[in-house]
Amino acid sequence: MPNKTRILLASLLLAASALTHAEQADSTKPMEITSDNGCTMDQIKGVSTCEGNVVVIQGTLRLNADKVVATQDKQGNQTLQATGRIVTFRQKMDNNGGWVEGQSSKLDYSSAAHTAILTGNARVKRNGDLAIGNVISYDTQTETYQVQGGGANSAGKGRTTVILQPKNTASQPAAAKPAAGAAKP
Repeated sequence: MPNKTRILLASLLLAASALTHAEQADSTKPMEITSDNGCTMDQIKGVSTCEGNVVVIQGTLRLNADKVVATQDKQGNQTLQATGRIVTFRQKMDNNGGWVEGQSSKLDYSSAAHTAILTGNARVKRNGDLAIGNVISYDTQTETYQVQGGGANSAGKGRTTVILQPKNTASQPAAAKPAAGAAKP
């Protein structure tokens, strides 16, 4: 399962995944990276940096940021930091699971720590469910979210919003309908 939930790395640049069960087939697709101000790649240090309206597309994944810095160490551990006025991503989930979309000012991913962290006006939407806070952390192994509110000096305290949709509305009893011709109260 970790392969489905981790963020994917192309040979030169890591792209942010959808923080959930990403489309498995995306990892086999070529990655296209475009930016207004170019990219620098240091293959010895394993660091790639792209700046200026960066767009990363791989299969169903699309990531937009002002700047993306990706690293890969000798053990294959990968990190990604995407920053910008607004960092956005969108990706299709496996098993007809719909789409997941997110946005924040900063997205940090670490394959070694199994975490993806969205910071600054963060929001993640998945099939109508919505999480909003200052920081949204996702553990790619346990598939758990943590939503924190507040600003940098509030120790994670502050207002958050989570909206959860009913999962199986077909099994819920329908409201009783009056029979045709029945008298209204």
